[in-house]
Amino acid sequence: MRRALHAGPWLRLARTQWAPLAALAALTLVTAVLAVAVPAATAAGYDRDATSTVGTDSDLRVVGKAKGTGASSAVPNEGALTANAFTWQQLLPGALRTVTGPPEASVALDSSQGIAGEFTEPRELDLGWDPGADQRIMITAGRPPVNQPPLNPGASTPEIQVMVAQRYADAMGYKVGARLDLSDKDIPDPLHVRIAGLYAPMNPRDAYWASRPSLLQPIERIVGRDGTRVLRGTALTDAGGYTMIAADARRGFTFTWRFPVRTGSVDTGRARAIAADLDSYSAAVQGHAGLFACTVETPLEARLGAFLGRLRTAQSVLGMALAGLLAVGAGVLLLAAGLLGERLRPVLGTMRARGASLRQLTRYAGGLTALAVVPAAALGTAAGLLLDTGPPQASSFSAVAALVAVVLALSGAMVLRERGGGLGSAGGARRDDFTTARPSPRRLVLDLLLVVVAVAGVVVLRQRGGASGDDPLVAAVPVLLGAALGMLVLRGYPYLLRAAAPLLRRGRGAVWFVGLARASRQSVIGALPLVILLLAAAVAGFSATVDTALRHGQVRASYSVVGGDVRVGSTGLDPGVVAKARAVKGVTAVVPARAVPQVTGPGEPAPITVLGIDLDAYRAAFPGVPGIPDAPHGQLVSPGAAGILDSGSKAVTLSSHYIDPFRFKPDATIERFPSMDTGSAFVVVPYKTFGSGNYPTELFVRGDHVDIAALRKVLDAAAPKGVPRDVQLRRDVLHGMTAVPMVDLVHRTFRNAALIGGEYGLLAVLLVLVVGARARGRTVAHLHVLGLNRRQSRALALVEIAPVLLCAVAAGWVLGLLLPEITGPVVDLRSYTSGFTATGHTPGLAALLGLLAALLLAAAAALAVDRAFDRPDLGDVLRTGD
Repeated sequence: MRRALHAGPWLRLARTQWAPLAALAALTLVTAVLAVAVPAATAAGYDRDATSTVGTDSDLRVVGKAKGTGASSAVPNEGALTANAFTWQQLLPGALRTVTGPPEASVALDSSQGIAGEFTEPRELDLGWDPGADQRIMITAGRPPVNQPPLNPGASTPEIQVMVAQRYADAMGYKVGARLDLSDKDIPDPLHVRIAGLYAPMNPRDAYWASRPSLLQPIERIVGRDGTRVLRGTALTDAGGYTMIAADARRGFTFTWRFPVRTGSVDTGRARAIAADLDSYSAAVQGHAGLFACTVETPLEARLGAFLGRLRTAQSVLGMALAGLLAVGAGVLLLAAGLLGERLRPVLGTMRARGASLRQLTRYAGGLTALAVVPAAALGTAAGLLLDTGPPQASSFSAVAALVAVVLALSGAMVLRERGGGLGSAGGARRDDFTTARPSPRRLVLDLLLVVVAVAGVVVLRQRGGASGDDPLVAAVPVLLGAALGMLVLRGYPYLLRAAAPLLRRGRGAVWFVGLARASRQSVIGALPLVILLLAAAVAGFSATVDTALRHGQVRASYSVVGGDVRVGSTGLDPGVVAKARAVKGVTAVVPARAVPQVTGPGEPAPITVLGIDLDAYRAAFPGVPGIPDAPHGQLVSPGAAGILDSGSKAVTLSSHYIDPFRFKPDATIERFPSMDTGSAFVVVPYKTFGSGNYPTELFVRGDHVDIAALRKVLDAAAPKGVPRDVQLRRDVLHGMTAVPMVDLVHRTFRNAALIGGEYGLLAVLLVLVVGARARGRTVAHLHVLGLNRRQSRALALVEIAPVLLCAVAAGWVLGLLLPEITGPVVDLRSYTSGFTATGHTPGLAALLGLLAALLLAAAAALAVDRAFDRPDLGDVLRTGD
């Protein structure tokens, strides 16, 4: 009859093994908290970036155009306008309907109307019908417009009543009753309007006005190459006014049904769905019958495209780092469970020798392990949820369950070692260390299979490239590579120790020889810290490498965009501006350049832009600007311009209305140049090409603390009056790249992964040291009898741990540095650097100092444990055998 398990043995086992049980429970608790909190925080970071990318001004617009009676017959009144809005809303796919608000319908004339009169600056007026605005305004003077369409409309449009914003009227000098004559460049007959009332918004902060600023105040815009400033406003009419204007078949209207995107409604999951739904919705709108042709216009497509690009990269690189971190945490848990199994081994061996079955042993060992792991995992999961770092991830619960299962499975594997039924486990006479262990054929096959799987994973990963995203293969490959490398290091470790042993025997002292001998007699469980330290170092090395590459790539990209610390420009500057700019406080160098558009070559092909600049002076002043090839004659051509000119390396003549003809023969091809649009057709020539009457259109300025206000004054004095000016600061461009929430998330996650991985590695070292401290104390006590002093004892503690520590950390750090090159296109950071390629970089001084600090901490831990378990009374140790 099967004997029941009594509480007595359980309690005795738990009481005698409370220290390893408490360590295992604490590690399980911390690992469970991290497994829940870290992925949730990462997901929350993705959602923040999605919300930031969409912004507060995103919308979805269904836009259609119609003329005259075609417009009034299709949309005769407000009811028809609202009915069409309902139709477009019904066509919205599920994801778009979830994130968009009620439709806002409006009608406006196709083009802005010029206001007749003598003004210091030209004025334009948009004329529209916006039923939604009527509910959000209050009349401050006059009354709302009331237009009665005539029964028999004549050849000309009657006077239209309108209302304008109070602020617009005050700025323009208009009052109630003012009459305006509006002109359209395509229609000779003017449109007469009279201001019937003035209004002000009930709530100026209403999001409704954000997309309609001209409804509240005059807006300035620049037109023409001469930089003419035009003041534009909007006047509102009613349905009758719209009908009266539509009676003229020459006048066209733009119908807009705007669906505002609710702020904060777009998260990571919806972003993917919305990106997929936009195409289907656009096709549905274009295929809709019963109304004039309409199209869908939205900034969401471009914004979500940029977000999804950043998301794919973040999921790839962060997935690799977090997977490595999870593997390190799992390794530490397995180490703690294995050390508990080692402590239980004599007890289990004795029980087996006394007739206990394997099932009974499994109940004791597995139950004791479960007693520590299961409640700690549940408590850690609950604590991770209570931290509320972000939306809980299903993968977190799977990871915690897998960790618990693996730890329990290890306890079962430890029991299987006792199936022989002898007292070998209790006696402890068997050596099971690095130098004596011989791998079985099955172990060799498994090791070879691990290497093959890791290599195959790398090949598949490189073939998939940047489209991998959150593919589990992306996360698994670095762990597989780390495991394969750890296996190779374990295979080579005994040979390294054997090779070093003869050399150390020749030394005068015994510390090195004894320490190396003890290092070589680590058990198989003792080999696990090597793999853990290797993976932790790989995570830290990979994080530091990619983080440095991202930082350097963004700095180089900012130089590539701006071309210097500051770039100022206009359509034309006085030649003396260069000397004046150099005199500005903080400026150390100024390089002038002139951009000439509309330049053509032989046969009048498509026009290109010519940029005149002294490349030698530019490279000397701005060595940080990437991608500027050597050009002995200072002439470069972009791929787009090379295709237009189709001259290869032959010389061609370029000419324009603004410059004299000149010969052009490119020295090399340049992909991009500051101030030139990416992919545009341009050529670079020496600044002196344009002759003695040359003048700059932009200045590239270098300086750490440039007085921007003074530089603006210099620019204003040198630029023609009324011409737009442009001042671009590299620090602002760099801030725009680094301030993206996803970038902050990547930096923070890399930093945390490196720190947590390092802490786990130190815990692994500490566990091995503490668990083996008592046995080591007995050995050192015997060595003290033979003449070993305390100083040598401390040195012995360092020598014992040094081989494993140095081999693991060195191999893991090198693997981490090489991982970006191994994974290739997966680590593509161009979505964070404005399309500029961020090449790999060696980690900076901070990362190297962190690595050195971790090694010193491990050494300090070894010394602290040696000191804590030092046995001063040698006689007692030798007499009792303790």
